[in-house]
Amino acid sequence: MSMGRPRSFAEDEVIDRARDVFWERGYSATSMRDLGEQLGVLPGSLYSAFGDKHAVFLRALDRYTAATREGASWLREGPVLARLREMLLDVLNAAELAPGRGCMLGNTATELLPDDAAAGDLVRGALGELEHSIEQALSAAQSIGEVASDIDPGPHARMLVALMQGLHVLARTELDPRRLRDAVDATLAALRPT
Repeated sequence: MSMGRPRSFAEDEVIDRARDVFWERGYSATSMRDLGEQLGVLPGSLYSAFGDKHAVFLRALDRYTAATREGASWLREGPVLARLREMLLDVLNAAELAPGRGCMLGNTATELLPDDAAAGDLVRGALGELEHSIEQALSAAQSIGEVASDIDPGPHARMLVALMQGLHVLARTELDPRRLRDAVDATLAALRPT
């Protein structure tokens, strides 16, 4: 019985690199041929290993959401407001290093939602987990007096997720994304006890 030719690539590495291609170009502007050329893998091998372009994209988006989850859990490891500031400023730093790239979650939401249910589930899940982690971090910070006791962590967590996504978009229009730091500092200042 023939087992076929073994794959000449590591799936995880291919998905990581495919994530970067989709993140840079977007879903619609990326073909399986583009992926094959960028990844050094024949399109037929991609089809055989993963199915169609949408399946590759969902795997790549899922990989991106895993990194988002890891970043969110990091919030609980220290002073919350300092960590939130660092996380928000990382958006601006990333915009300087890779102008126009933005957030793959936000990019997917604007390009594919609401029509793509599978992508929507991944985007909503990742943003929901981020919001939940921020809400938990704000609650913990309230208990030690780092965050004002009269704020409601839930709406403020949603506001911070919205700020983060907004920073990804606005950083594309700014010649100097660091100019948006005052928005980060003003938002976090409103959370501190008076």
